[in-house]
Amino acid sequence: MERDSAAEYFFSLLDDAASVILSDPLRQTVPVYSYRIEDEEEVRIDPSVSAIFTQPSSRQEEQGGPRSVQSGALGVLQLSEMLMDCHECEAWLQRNGNTVAGQGASKPIFLFVVDRIAPDGSFFSMQEMAFFDKWLKGLHLDARRECHYTSVIKCPTSTDFIFKGCEDILARQIEVLDPRVVVMLGSAGCFITTGDGDIFKARGRVHTYHGCPTVCSFSPTQVLADYAALRRPVWEDLKLAAKVAGTLVRI
Repeated sequence: MERDSAAEYFFSLLDDAASVILSDPLRQTVPVYSYRIEDEEEVRIDPSVSAIFTQPSSRQEEQGGPRSVQSGALGVLQLSEMLMDCHECEAWLQRNGNTVAGQGASKPIFLFVVDRIAPDGSFFSMQEMAFFDKWLKGLHLDARRECHYTSVIKCPTSTDFIFKGCEDILARQIEVLDPRVVVMLGSAGCFITTGDGDIFKARGRVHTYHGCPTVCSFSPTQVLADYAALRRPVWEDLKLAAKVAGTLVRI
């Protein structure tokens, strides 16, 4: 690939980023393009495209403060690098090719945070996911386009100790993803939000975690273990999150 100008080099970096994001370093499925821009040609940016990078999101407007805008691809790459570079505790030894910082929409409405990630890289077991899917249908949310999933404890481990590295990555995720609401599902998320892991005390009201409205509730695992007692409280918490996100009218 010829890289005779800064613009050509920039476009080539986009190809490299795509291959990394799609886990295709050999470029078996990601097409490679050759870019050529003449020196005397003036590169113009369409005003409609420029507006995307200059106007703040609705939540940024409500908060009244400008925030730096970063492309989704670069943000995802940075989060992956933060995770792979973290060696604050011995849990990093359990990381494998399935370990990810998060999964889902790049600009979600809801950011769901569970306590931990499984060794296979999943945030829910099959049974939990089937149950969680009922919640999403009840909220009328598109699981792929409107939701993002992550964990408090970033590496597969049996420990309940939350290191600063995990919180730093989660804080950066909230900044990059800019969700309308964060929903902490479990005791670990409740603890980092309120300083207390008692979900019964924390639920039913809106907290703030790293500048984002946050609702604490029970995880699918906890609800499945005590369905009769927790089914109604968790649904009320999810409706509270929907009210914060502006999607309560869908229910």
